[in-house]
Amino acid sequence: MGIRTAIEHNPLVTAGLLFAIGWSVVIGARIVDQMGSIAGGNWVGQHGLGGLMGLLVIAAFLGLLIASFGALGEPDPAPEEWPPE
Repeated sequence: MGIRTAIEHNPLVTAGLLFAIGWSVVIGARIVDQMGSIAGGNWVGQHGLGGLMGLLVIAAFLGLLIASFGALGEPDPAPEEWPPE
């Protein structure tokens, strides 16, 4: 089913995925804004290495969200039969 068909059949899931993607981008921007220098300084509180690890986690989460959103665009929702005829 295509993205347009998925939105028609289940708009709540599509809206939830789009909201989660947007929220993750906003949180990632806040992390970049608040993190300190990566190359040293004070290691107590919000430091650069902690911010970098947070960005890696957000990037992995975004990758999973985009992959699940991309699954809505698959032409066949079911796997092929095994063994093939």
